[in-house]
Amino acid sequence: MELNLDTPLSQLISVGKKREKDLEKLGLGRTEDILFFYPRRYLDLRNFKKISALVPFETASVKGNVLGREERNIRPRVSYLKVIISDGSGILPLVFFNQPYLKDVFLPGSQFFVHGRIDLYKGAFQVSNPLYEEDHPGRRDWLLPLYSLSGSLTQKYMRKLVKIVLASLREMPVEMFPLSERQDLGLSNIRFAIQNIHFPLSDMNLEKARNYLIFREFFMLQLNLLLNKKAEQSLPAGISTVMDRGLVKIFESFLPFKLTKPQKTVMEEIISDINDGKSIRRLIHGEVGSGKTVVAVFALWIIARAGGQAALLAPTEILAEQHYLNWQEFFLRQNINISILLGQMPEKDKENIRKSLEEGSTGVVVGTHSILTEKLLFKNLGMVVVDEQHKFGVGQREMLKQKGKNPHYMVMSATPIPRSVAMTLYGALDISTMGELPKGERKVVTYIFQRDEKEKIYTFLQDQSSLCRQGYVVTPSIDAGEDIESAVAECDRIKKRLPGVPVSLIHGRIPHAEKEKIMAGFRSGETRMLVSTTVIESGIDVPEASYIVIEQAERFGLAQLHQLRGRVGRSGDTGYCMLVVYEPEEGVMERLEEFANAQSGFEIAEIDLKIRGQGDLMGTRQHGIPPLRIGNIIRDLEILKSARNQAEKLFDKMTDEEIQEKFLGRRINEG
Repeated sequence: MELNLDTPLSQLISVGKKREKDLEKLGLGRTEDILFFYPRRYLDLRNFKKISALVPFETASVKGNVLGREERNIRPRVSYLKVIISDGSGILPLVFFNQPYLKDVFLPGSQFFVHGRIDLYKGAFQVSNPLYEEDHPGRRDWLLPLYSLSGSLTQKYMRKLVKIVLASLREMPVEMFPLSERQDLGLSNIRFAIQNIHFPLSDMNLEKARNYLIFREFFMLQLNLLLNKKAEQSLPAGISTVMDRGLVKIFESFLPFKLTKPQKTVMEEIISDINDGKSIRRLIHGEVGSGKTVVAVFALWIIARAGGQAALLAPTEILAEQHYLNWQEFFLRQNINISILLGQMPEKDKENIRKSLEEGSTGVVVGTHSILTEKLLFKNLGMVVVDEQHKFGVGQREMLKQKGKNPHYMVMSATPIPRSVAMTLYGALDISTMGELPKGERKVVTYIFQRDEKEKIYTFLQDQSSLCRQGYVVTPSIDAGEDIESAVAECDRIKKRLPGVPVSLIHGRIPHAEKEKIMAGFRSGETRMLVSTTVIESGIDVPEASYIVIEQAERFGLAQLHQLRGRVGRSGDTGYCMLVVYEPEEGVMERLEEFANAQSGFEIAEIDLKIRGQGDLMGTRQHGIPPLRIGNIIRDLEILKSARNQAEKLFDKMTDEEIQEKFLGRRINEG
């Protein structure tokens, strides 16, 4: 039976109703799906041990001859088959449950490769339900594919199904490049790659197949991202006008500080985008404290100044409020009305803000998720800025964009993003990287303490307080939980241990008005120490804060720790970060020591990515990017860069329609 890529698997003789359902659970409905259902690993039949060298409870492979079999029923509907194999150095029983047909497979004298866990039963070795493969003369397929399966599907059946599909297909998915270009890139071809990813005849063939399919996956992803980017940016912007390049200098003249070179560069890029008629779609990321917020305010300002409206979405009320307080006077001095919209505000106040936005009398609004409410309408929304974009789902970000006629759109990341992540999750955006700190080099010294050394921490806090220095103590939880330090309990302890020190507690459940009062007291210096949860993680800018103590530091990711550490040392003086570890396991201490020795957020972002792996990133639908099937943005970064370069080159040579037809079409007929 000849197959094409769209042939339903249900039409194959070997696929019955039950197997059809089990295949569908794995996302396998057509023959094309089978091609890209990659093995999770391979069983190397060349790598086996002598039975006499086996160790209890290890997982190992052996090769032996069948000496005999024993079959019996141990209870109703439970059958038992015992097969004895030997390699001359010893014997090994194999036990199979409810598979009586295997007695006709394991025939005496036949030779098998067996792979499984070596268990002990009554003092002797035994392997239960192992993987097995009969040996035969002239064997070349030493690398057997192992798939992630479920239900009634077995490895043996899956291999058989893949072989049927490969042997019967009369077409293959689209080839990316002609032979000459593939040779330049060091790539094989689609047929070779598919055949050898499933049934590699050598390690070299497997590597070639993997390289081709990884490149193909990254290349297709980058093409789609670039097409989406072009389509988004080509839409007519709601606010489209020619802007004077001197706006950066005018903006700087209103500020009490000088802009850094990276800030000016990004601002000029924003003006160029608008003057070129593009809809801004831009990610801004960089070092903690590199001045990303100033760039965001510039974007809000130029749109409001041109008669449009702009919105800044922040993940927490504390951060939204800080943005508002820091920039309220700046906007009002230029006759631009700015409002803040928070969920905890009185309904009457919220209604007044909604009305002013609908009428157009408010030019800039700063707020949290409350901005996303359907009740909020804008007269002329021209710019959307999302701060700490990773804390908002793709649906939430899109919701805000829908409140205007294709408004310009910028997202900010509080920490640097590794290049591999930027090219995948944010490949549909222009990317601006900021690394220079406005106030020169910031130095924060990091120390690691264990729980039984907390007395030293309290002594340190006492010393800092006596020197009239301000700082933070951060815990992972508000209330006490099992093995979790709480802000409430730690605040009470500090007040008892350090009487007379002005200490305040802040967390997400405190009413808005009270939070305002607490933060005002800390900014003024009236409060010396702020005990909090991670609500102070981003955006809090109190230059006088010189230290931060982070309880149970092992419960935080490195990027989060870097954000917290970034709250101190902002005046230019040396800051101190004290990590208190409650569970000092080996891996934990290594991770935190790497963090302590790294000052650069870019370095920490790479360390964090390697520790967490790509699963946390690529598997999430928050970004709207499908999970990668074979590529790994950490391991395969060089292939990713090459694929991105090739995708970008195409956009200089071909139209969108040509790219869509040639590369994103589904197949070519190989006749």
